[in-house]
Amino acid sequence: MSRLPLHSVRLSFFISAPVLCGLLALALGMDGSWDLRNYHYYNGWALLTGHMGRDLLVSQTPSFYNPLLDLPFAWAAGRFNARIISFGLGALHGLDFILLTRLAESLLALPDPRRKLYISATLAAAGCGGAVALSEVGTVFYDNVTSLGLIGTLLLLVRRWDRMAQGDRLDAAKCALWAGLPLGLAFGLKQTMIPFVAGTGLALLIALPAPFSRRIAVCLCFGAGLALTMLIGGGFWMLHLWHDYGNPLFPYFNEIFHSPWGQAGDYRDVYYQPKDWLHRIFFPVFFTIDSRVAAEVPFFDARVLALFLLIPLSPLLGAHKRPRTAFLLLSIALAYVAWLKLFSIYRYLVVLEMLAPLAVMLICEGLPKRLALNGGLAVVFLLCVTTRPAEWIRMPFSERPVGVSLPPIEDPDHSMVLIAGHEPLSFLIPAFPETMQFLRIDSTFTNPDQTGVPFNRLMKERIDAHQGPLLALFIQIERHDVIKRLGNDGLALVPESCGVVTSPIGAGDYSLCAVVRQ
Repeated sequence: MSRLPLHSVRLSFFISAPVLCGLLALALGMDGSWDLRNYHYYNGWALLTGHMGRDLLVSQTPSFYNPLLDLPFAWAAGRFNARIISFGLGALHGLDFILLTRLAESLLALPDPRRKLYISATLAAAGCGGAVALSEVGTVFYDNVTSLGLIGTLLLLVRRWDRMAQGDRLDAAKCALWAGLPLGLAFGLKQTMIPFVAGTGLALLIALPAPFSRRIAVCLCFGAGLALTMLIGGGFWMLHLWHDYGNPLFPYFNEIFHSPWGQAGDYRDVYYQPKDWLHRIFFPVFFTIDSRVAAEVPFFDARVLALFLLIPLSPLLGAHKRPRTAFLLLSIALAYVAWLKLFSIYRYLVVLEMLAPLAVMLICEGLPKRLALNGGLAVVFLLCVTTRPAEWIRMPFSERPVGVSLPPIEDPDHSMVLIAGHEPLSFLIPAFPETMQFLRIDSTFTNPDQTGVPFNRLMKERIDAHQGPLLALFIQIERHDVIKRLGNDGLALVPESCGVVTSPIGAGDYSLCAVVRQ
């Protein structure tokens, strides 16, 4: 019996991958993560309904994140069953498999096309099965969605490598421009992609085998493509932040833009950044031994550690003699350095976890012929069997991905709700009548002691001018802190008025209480 044509085998892989990832999302359970409850649902919903300007800081610091990536989930959440949405989110990870397979086929030095496809698909599956990549299937973290931008750009670059290096100048410019589009869009939607923008651009400038003037021209065109889709994905939001707060990245890097709406700092989360030179140099060793060094949840994955150990050895194995391989490895290394400086949060590095099996195999191609393939596969196999996936908060499926039950509310058309504490609460807001207004008077962004920040003054003015009912929304475990915070503003809870707000993805029972002025 004749074998299936190669294109049919490839097509079957590419159809199966999204379906299998969608089914995996259903098996893992419904997303109930902290980030979903804090901003991934509310921000998209607020953009759809106009609450983005009506409410204040209800998503804490992420209130200022670009909501465009969250828009599809917010739109679907009120219309479709939670299982359908979870399957769709999971299927997106299957697209990573498709792009990784095509990237591997473009780079591996295997003469037999059929064998190359099977090896490429194996490496792609190993990349998609990383500890954090796998754990995000069916969630709204989106690190395994913006990854499509980087992998897509790498694929376009390596497939048009010779045309950019040696072809007609106009054609080279077009190739570079088109290659920048996917990564630029990913960066515009989620700015945590900046290390990969820097790493890919600089690696292209260094590794392209062409005269320096041509490399400069190619990189300028690549940057133009990046900028174009970055503006499409995030330009409107940067313009909004610039117009309203005087900082297009607000509140980040405010020590540069000096927006009066925030403190004079960069607002970056530096909790996971290495504190000494030993941790900075050997950070992958430390976070592989103990994932909590760079992540919120425990897991085990040695893929990034393998890159850390093997990439410095790659010149000894002749990787520099294969320019496209050298480019990929250099872009990975430079992106890692930028990530270490800016974030050091493992989840933002998940796309390198996906690329690691392919990179390992490309490095091993420099080994003697008999060892190259078997040695590379052995290392990848070891990485896979030792993986212990991360576990984010998952819940049993309910009818809707964000279900909420409310107590009776009197006069919702004229009510203002005050939120305090650090527990995520914004996911509850879309269940309330849209006429209600919500202010977060205390959060990770609005510290009451920061009297110079105009948001505190603005919220006090709104509260003082409000003529209708005042309510407070909080989780029970933060009740004491909420009472204290309200007291600082001359307000007090009415305990006998409290009703219970519940949600299948909630962290506990939430209280909605009347508030009176003292």
